[in-house]
Amino acid sequence: MRRVSFIIIGLWAYTLSIWCTPNETEKDSSQFVTASLIVATPGDAIYSSFGHCAIRMECPEHGLDYCFSLEMDAQPGDYLKFFTGKSMARVIAVPSEDFILSYKEEGRGVSQYPLNLTLPEKQLLWKNLDEEMVKPPHLTFNLLKTNCAMMSIIMIENALIEEQVVFKKMPKEMALNNGELLRYCSNHTPWGQFIYMIFYGAVSDEQFETEYRLSPNMIIDVLKGAVISSNETTEERPLFKGETKQILPQTTQLAPHPITPTLLFSFILILILIITFGEWCFGWNRIAHITDAILLVSQTGAGIIILYASVFANLFGNRWNWYLIPFNPLPMLIWLLAHKKTHFWEIYLFYSITLIIFISITPLSSQLDIPHQIITIILLVRTLNCYLIGRKQNK
Repeated sequence: MRRVSFIIIGLWAYTLSIWCTPNETEKDSSQFVTASLIVATPGDAIYSSFGHCAIRMECPEHGLDYCFSLEMDAQPGDYLKFFTGKSMARVIAVPSEDFILSYKEEGRGVSQYPLNLTLPEKQLLWKNLDEEMVKPPHLTFNLLKTNCAMMSIIMIENALIEEQVVFKKMPKEMALNNGELLRYCSNHTPWGQFIYMIFYGAVSDEQFETEYRLSPNMIIDVLKGAVISSNETTEERPLFKGETKQILPQTTQLAPHPITPTLLFSFILILILIITFGEWCFGWNRIAHITDAILLVSQTGAGIIILYASVFANLFGNRWNWYLIPFNPLPMLIWLLAHKKTHFWEIYLFYSITLIIFISITPLSSQLDIPHQIITIILLVRTLNCYLIGRKQNK
């Protein structure tokens, strides 16, 4: 029912956008049709941790006021669809009052930035948005190349007539590679950053075009220095025009969870060291074996998830993922097939050396960082311990 109502709204708005041509006294008025970029502050959900962007189209003469937004075809809290790359997305149109009200209920701030487009460009933008909106969900949501910030700037660029957007006076953070930029944009959410970096893969070390590396909490800093440039002359004008309007103040302040990934896994590492010490000095063999079983199952589970996300999910695009080295199903498979072999303990040495090399290459990729490598050290402590105990028992 909701989809049908949006299609009806779209067709109605599209029809009016065609015949809503101003009369002669209105043709020079920038207020006949207004186009603005709407930016909402970050929310609690991990997929809203960067905020949200939309395009607001208004025609006061005919009482039209809608926010066009790229939305996932998923329910709030549907993390499984999100992380398995199964969330389809499409552009929807929501009456601006309802759109803004949804953020007010969450205590999130909303600001409006008027776009400096000509009247024909604003009408073309509205037409393009309407045409995109009546399509069924057909875009696979991708945090890099199919997101609300990308949709907003691409739709604006596609509406320009014999003009283009030129990015000037870029913030220094835009010179960072993808991984460093993601880490900068997610500093306010350590756990969100931790999860995103697991799946980011080797794309971290690349640097995409500006349109495909924007996030809602960075887009204004970038677009404030952007201009609309003529393709035929040297004429330029700012992308934004007029005063920024704060539609809603932010009433809910998002505070990072006091237990950060670094803190939690450092605590676990200390616990693992204590158990290892107790195994050598006090014979805590049972506790040590249970610990190893938990670590192996957890490592395998993480490996399967990362492998699926890297090859099939397309959440960040299909790329090599460095964390497939310490986290993959191979150790569990080898253990199941060969743990009763006489010299199986020697395999632990090979795995330990692999983990040591992996830790040593941390500076070579922006995907690799301290919180995740603490987990690698946890695995290293136990695999090296298993090797030393095996060698001791086979002397």
